[in-house]
Amino acid sequence: MEDANLKEMDCTTRTGYLVTGKDSCLIFMSARPKKNGGGRDKTFVAETTDGGKTFHFVAWVVPFSDPHRAVMPAVARLKDGTIVAALRRRIPDDDKTPCWVDCYGSKDNGRTWSFLSRAGETGGENGNPPALVALKDGRLACTYGDRTRVKLFARLSADGGQTWGEEVVLRNGFQPDKFGDMDFGYPRLVQNNRGELVALYYWATKELPQQHIAATIWKENVK
Repeated sequence: MEDANLKEMDCTTRTGYLVTGKDSCLIFMSARPKKNGGGRDKTFVAETTDGGKTFHFVAWVVPFSDPHRAVMPAVARLKDGTIVAALRRRIPDDDKTPCWVDCYGSKDNGRTWSFLSRAGETGGENGNPPALVALKDGRLACTYGDRTRVKLFARLSADGGQTWGEEVVLRNGFQPDKFGDMDFGYPRLVQNNRGELVALYYWATKELPQQHIAATIWKENVK
């Protein structure tokens, strides 16, 4: 994929996607300038309409002029067609200001985007990426880890990501290793056929000190 928007850019992608048809798909990726671009990568939308043979650039989710990092998109489509993208956010070269999750929305299949809400706080130590899923009843669910509070959280939105309910603690008691490694989380989120939310993430405990994949099945307030 060649595009003027990506000239002299490095790809820093953790990919999200939305299938839009038999041969079409929206791909959510990220890029940063090759020169002095550390920590300033932004999420963009690309599209294929020929089954993956070719791709074209569609839009930046966050304007590239925005000074903060906006990466690792988690995306969901609402019943009215709106696409919601949750992004991992951080102020570059700033280890003191806590990181966070922002949500953006698009009503024209990814062509233009607007800010919706600050969905969660992910703390220090480089923060944490979110997971996002549209529930069968139309609500959104978002999960993320907070490395300062050392917990995995979930929140629900009944208005398409514009506002969010109270945080629900899905997991606590993370045990850093002997080197003090606080890296955990990076969740994925699905709703199973019983209507429960299943969050998958990586974790460590006193009993299992090596970081491993774990899951929490969440039933509270989910229909």
